[in-house]
Amino acid sequence: MNVPTESMDCEIVADQPWLGNHVPSLLPVAWDEIQRHKWIESEKARRDVGQAAVSDWLRRFWWRFCRWRRIEHVEGIQRWYEFSLEDFAKVMRPILNDDRLMLVIIELMKADHIRVMNDLEVIEWARDTGLPMDRVIEILGDIHINVARLDPPVEWLRRSNTGSVNRTMNS
Repeated sequence: MNVPTESMDCEIVADQPWLGNHVPSLLPVAWDEIQRHKWIESEKARRDVGQAAVSDWLRRFWWRFCRWRRIEHVEGIQRWYEFSLEDFAKVMRPILNDDRLMLVIIELMKADHIRVMNDLEVIEWARDTGLPMDRVIEILGDIHINVARLDPPVEWLRRSNTGSVNRTMNS
């Protein structure tokens, strides 16, 4: 007789269709953003700007895009394949337990609406406002925004850098 273990229970629960066990990847969402950026830039230039727009988006927006997805993940708004299951909705329990400092730091990181504040900026803010640094460091460890420093797919880089490499080599 097989006695179910905790890991077997997790597998059984994870296979339930009502839980929505499909976890999306950042890559197709990012590619859609790149295509949107390419369309906008091509419209501005009145011509197809092609791979230059891919390179431009990766240089200007990739890490920002990944950081925002990381915040969504730890807040429990959207689970992403690239980030661990253990980190999904990680900050919800402290927030639900009325940990106002966690809530303030999350909101502070998102306050710019263009970019996510980094750890050093939050630490400087906490120092300037006289907050307990041990707790701030613990919260930043839970959010772990640096996990969002993902590299874009190599094939996107190769495609977008081919022209610039050839120009550099020929100059």
